[in-house]
Amino acid sequence: MPRGPRVTTILLIGKLAGRSGETICRIRNISDHGLMAEVHGTFGVDDKVEVRLKAGDVLHGRVRWSLNGRIGMEFDGPVDVAELLGHVANRIGPEGIARGPRFDVDCRAELLVAHQRHEVRLIDLSQGGARLFADLRIERDSIVRFIVPGLGEREAAVRWVGEGAYGLSFLEPLAFADFGAWLINRSLRYGA
Repeated sequence: MPRGPRVTTILLIGKLAGRSGETICRIRNISDHGLMAEVHGTFGVDDKVEVRLKAGDVLHGRVRWSLNGRIGMEFDGPVDVAELLGHVANRIGPEGIARGPRFDVDCRAELLVAHQRHEVRLIDLSQGGARLFADLRIERDSIVRFIVPGLGEREAAVRWVGEGAYGLSFLEPLAFADFGAWLINRSLRYGA
């Protein structure tokens, strides 16, 4: 099948889901019929996959090739790339900002608040932030240190508070390579 014109899209981040689980992907180019993305994990030719973009746009298709951490995905049907990218650029999340894909993780983490460590339950995680439950009181807009086993420690601002739940925004986002590898390792360990 001849390829349509390409639109190069550097750092368009998505959530890639297939039979082996979910991971983060970075779309490098896209046409009306498919895309090429950097991925973590193993995806076989003909695997059914879907890519979820920013605020919910979903692309369905099959892996047509996989090589050195990249895949080619053919869409189930043609996609209007200009409309899709315009839509993605203008989508915003509930907080009024565009945010990257979130991954359900439900694992242990720690917060360092006022020089005291507290164990917390991490519910979901993205490159830019996290949602967690903690049995402590933290004020909105506080700066905390957030520690996730396997991802290290980073500073975060508390963006929202509600009934024992907290939303964090990282002052420096998680690196694509580190976060992708962590998601795959977690999936292999826990079958998540």
